[in-house]
Amino acid sequence: MKAGMESVEYTLMEEVEGTMWWYHGLHANILGALSTYAPNTNDLLDAGCGTGGMLKVIHERFPSAGLNGLDISEQACIAARAKSGASVMLGSVDALPHANASFDTLISLDVLGYDLDVDAAVNGFFRVLRPGGHIILNLAAYRWMLSYHDRAVRQTHRYTRSGAKELLQRHGFRIVFSSYWNTFLFPLMVLRRKLLPNSAASDVKPFPTLVNNAFKTCLAVERALIQRGVPLPFGGSVLIVAQRPTA
Repeated sequence: MKAGMESVEYTLMEEVEGTMWWYHGLHANILGALSTYAPNTNDLLDAGCGTGGMLKVIHERFPSAGLNGLDISEQACIAARAKSGASVMLGSVDALPHANASFDTLISLDVLGYDLDVDAAVNGFFRVLRPGGHIILNLAAYRWMLSYHDRAVRQTHRYTRSGAKELLQRHGFRIVFSSYWNTFLFPLMVLRRKLLPNSAASDVKPFPTLVNNAFKTCLAVERALIQRGVPLPFGGSVLIVAQRPTA
């Protein structure tokens, strides 16, 4: 990626990450999963942290946790350090530079959909987690939903919930919870991306305030169900929580 293009893309990402309904829902889902399954997090790694939006939100909710990030972009690492105060390293998620059993919690959000060695990445996630530690993943859903949006953000893979569970189990993880989300708005997503595609640009952009707030409300209703342990049957994304067994 050319430096100028990278600068524009990360500027746009930082602009929408703080306000866009989808990021708001993603951050709330991850905070909910952390509060439910890993409330005593001491050492957390965000593998593929981007510009640090999620790390910033986690720091605000868990101020005493030791936060760490990793990203393949040097510019993103710089932005993440400034935004979150976390210790952020330059590197790829399929070649984690961290020592064995370094963290009790690991999150990775929409990273395994990119062109990387997925098995090496998940094996690394298992390696750097301590026994009993939790992993929280968010993944784009359904391979048949690959579209102009995925091409624009250079995403090449999408997952089913069962496929994501099988991937983690194959590398030794025990599944704790899994669900789709962005369920209520999924028909609109299909309509926009598969039936009426007319753009080569990503959908990640500012939305009108009224629409943005309405979509946030839809995700809040879904989140209430998910936080009660109710898995949703379909949606635009997969949320999955797993644990490295203690023995």
